[in-house]
Amino acid sequence: MKKRLWLCTMCLLAAVSVLSFTDNALAAANKEETKIKITAGRPGDMWFVVSHALSKFINDRSDWLSAEVVATAGVTDNTRSLLESEEKMASTVNVTMLPGADIWGAEHDYYPKMIASLTMLSEVWVTLDPSIKTMEDFSGKTVVIPRDVPFGYKFIYQNWVNQYAEDVKFMHGGINSRLTALRDGAADVGTLPIDYYYPDTYAKSSGLIELSARGDLYFPNQGKVEENLHAVAQACVTDPFVGEYKLPPLGMVMPPEVLDGQPEKNLVFVSCPIYWSAGEQMPDDVVCEITKVIYEAAQDKDFAPYHAIGKGITADFVVTSFWKTDEEREENYHPGALKYYRDNNIQLKFFGEWEQ
Repeated sequence: MKKRLWLCTMCLLAAVSVLSFTDNALAAANKEETKIKITAGRPGDMWFVVSHALSKFINDRSDWLSAEVVATAGVTDNTRSLLESEEKMASTVNVTMLPGADIWGAEHDYYPKMIASLTMLSEVWVTLDPSIKTMEDFSGKTVVIPRDVPFGYKFIYQNWVNQYAEDVKFMHGGINSRLTALRDGAADVGTLPIDYYYPDTYAKSSGLIELSARGDLYFPNQGKVEENLHAVAQACVTDPFVGEYKLPPLGMVMPPEVLDGQPEKNLVFVSCPIYWSAGEQMPDDVVCEITKVIYEAAQDKDFAPYHAIGKGITADFVVTSFWKTDEEREENYHPGALKYYRDNNIQLKFFGEWEQ
């Protein structure tokens, strides 16, 4: 009797499994074929490369969704290129970043909401002058910071410096322009990227390596971690990041001796998140499918062979953000992404939790 009952139970479970599989297969088969694009910045940008990987994963793994990558003039231009039509907003995954995501498309009611984290754009203060040790030492100096883009991240560095130094002359430029200014002495101190891979891998960027050929590198403003984290947080809520454009704090802490023996003490740096996103114009089921592909590829570490940053695109990393509360995530994540994470009991995380 028990054996018969066991057999009946197993048959029932098998039937349910088959029906469920059949229903899912039918649902996929009945889905209308959908094509999307991914605006991914300049060819050669690291997010451009891993977005090509994402398009391949979507094309290989989805029964009804296909993707292709589109080159633009940069992350800011990713958004600008979509504002021509509602159709583009509804059919394009956008590689975007904080700051800027909440303003670049605001006049067209386009706000790219987060799907999954891609990488972090991290920069440190660096100089060839050993006498520049603190932010106060920036007074009277020429300081080179990122491009002057509306609501771009140059304001974070400018606001940070202005809390400590006076009579500062600011220069602006891309990475190569800043490197040239520092190398040739046109600027006394400035910011250059570091290579940071979640959760705890640091390396000198090509810019820092090239600058080190000119002389020893010094990383100002070491120590005073709490004070500097507070200063970065303040910079993120100072004009133009006020009112509805208030940023979350984007400060992080680098441990000592992770860059060929530098820095000597804990070093606060600014890290701006780069992430895959979509406007609410894109249907929830499309975003849900994209989120599924990203998360499963991250679980299997499939991004790693495509670019060095790919090894940091893990299942832990893609669900992190600088939004601490469920309320903030509800506001800033795409509903389709939230559906996938909730349906699969995947916990979204505050980016700083692993540090704590």
